[in-house]
Amino acid sequence: MTGGEVLGNHDNCIICGRNNPFSLGLKFEPQGADVVEASFTGGPHLQGYEGILHGGVISAVLDSAMAHCLLVKNIKAVTGDLRVRFLHAIPCTSRVTIRAWLTCAVSSLYELKAEARVDGQLVARAKAKFMQKDGVK
Repeated sequence: MTGGEVLGNHDNCIICGRNNPFSLGLKFEPQGADVVEASFTGGPHLQGYEGILHGGVISAVLDSAMAHCLLVKNIKAVTGDLRVRFLHAIPCTSRVTIRAWLTCAVSSLYELKAEARVDGQLVARAKAKFMQKDGVK
């Protein structure tokens, strides 16, 4: 399954949605069995403090990347716990590469990690627990 095939359930997503005019339009691509990756370029409309990418944007993108790790395996789950560590300020016009991977799966609970890099430098990292839920579309 490719990144494009899993987006049908997320057409209005703020991060990857094709039908949302405010979406960042990220396309998460599988990079092996348990990894996805995407890149985007920020802009002034995504800043918090002057010239700095808003931390909530990075948090949402990291969360979405981890969700896509599961979606490429046809697992529909919701975030139960998300922890983000910001290591460096990210200039709002930077090209940011997001990478996420599955670290553990036990029954309907999944643990994942993700990172954000700018020019190869690690700028933020996250870890999360996702729970498989009935009725998630």
